[in-house]
Amino acid sequence: MTKKERATEAADAAFQPGTDLQLAAFGLDSDWAGRILAGDALFVTDEQQRIRAWSAGAQRVLGYSADEVLGRRCYEVVMGRHPEGHPVCSLDCHVTRNAGHGRGTAAYEVMSTGRDGAARYLSTSVLVLEEKRGTFRVIHLMHESAETPPTRPLPEQEAVAGEGVGLAETLTRRELEVLRLFARGESLEGVAAALSIRVLTARNHASNIQHKLGVANRLQMVLEGLRRGLV
Repeated sequence: MTKKERATEAADAAFQPGTDLQLAAFGLDSDWAGRILAGDALFVTDEQQRIRAWSAGAQRVLGYSADEVLGRRCYEVVMGRHPEGHPVCSLDCHVTRNAGHGRGTAAYEVMSTGRDGAARYLSTSVLVLEEKRGTFRVIHLMHESAETPPTRPLPEQEAVAGEGVGLAETLTRRELEVLRLFARGESLEGVAAALSIRVLTARNHASNIQHKLGVANRLQMVLEGLRRGLV
């Protein structure tokens, strides 16, 4: 048994089922968090890749109820792989490794298998929430393509794709850049440095995005951007 496998086995022994994540603990008001959990195909994993929350939307997409998956390893349930066949979801996958280093992961596409045995083509966006040192949660937001493997839009198409998502006001190209940097885990200072703007300007962009998306804070902003396909 490898060192990683021994650590996983020890974590399994210590894990207490039924401790699914409450998103409100991360600054999400209960009504908003409830809407996200009820309406979107979303699940949350911890640093050991255990599923800690599983939304009704995730059940609709993959067919598994929360009772069936909470506490299980995400790769045992989602079993994501490239359309060519090689696995994406696995022990110590790239999403978990990046999260362990405080980094996000760009949206990626996988082919999964639902509870009914049928293939599901999923585009997945992730958001890392850091907790105590060495621990974290990863929010996975899945979008399903009914028939064919989804393809990521070309860079010049991304802003256009975001214009039809039902926003009260359309995000500018700069605001989309700011939103995507926040989704990668950047701070205000990091966004300002990446775009060569002042921190105050970055803060103003963030406030404008929150207003346009109808959310109250930066975490809600990123999650709303993920669910609208802007990130």
